[in-house]
Amino acid sequence: MRITASFDRSYEALAIRIPPKVAGRLDTRRPQYSRSWGGPLNGQHHRREMVREIAREFRPAHVVETGTYRGTSTEFFSAVFGVPIDTAEASERYYEYSARRLAGDNAITVHRGDSRGFLSRLASRADNDRPTFFYLDAHWNDDLPLAEELQIISSTWRRSIVMIDDFQVPDDPGYAYDDYGSGKALVPSYLPGAVDAWSRRYPSAPSGEETGARRGSCLLFTPDIDTSDYTTVRSIT
Repeated sequence: MRITASFDRSYEALAIRIPPKVAGRLDTRRPQYSRSWGGPLNGQHHRREMVREIAREFRPAHVVETGTYRGTSTEFFSAVFGVPIDTAEASERYYEYSARRLAGDNAITVHRGDSRGFLSRLASRADNDRPTFFYLDAHWNDDLPLAEELQIISSTWRRSIVMIDDFQVPDDPGYAYDDYGSGKALVPSYLPGAVDAWSRRYPSAPSGEETGARRGSCLLFTPDIDTSDYTTVRSIT
């Protein structure tokens, strides 16, 4: 174990010193990276059940992900939804890794770049006949794009289901969430006014029953989507 940990540290020390594209290619030789964060959706069993229920109940026609990272959750989405997926990653290293990892799945298109520009480009071919499922997970540095992502989505996709990773579950502190400082905590007050009329739901499973990283999440539904029979989430009044 010590030898493995030492090698991992040495590998990362090297990886940050070489061109990101080369590092991404080398990463594909390390099998453990294919299950980063403990597997799909942070290794969280109940979060995966939430997504499976979305697939069954709402049958989205398209999946859009911001923050591909290593493509672990992207691969899961493809297996569950069976529809076209567009995913974007800003990091050149992670983009290179994911593009190579997911190249064999013709349903997945991996894009490189900022999530806001990515969503703006996708908006030109938005499909509003059936819902689009969005998984927003591009928030991991000082530039927090989430509010702008939601504004772009709300202005274009009239039938949307949006899952936000790393979001506070207000009545369950066992779920962790991201806080980048003043005005940049992923809490309900952060959400832009553009989604005020949308239904807001949180995991129905208590954090103590969740597996993996136990990161919080929030689900947003446009007003025309009926969530009354959706059992894996709940509202908080």
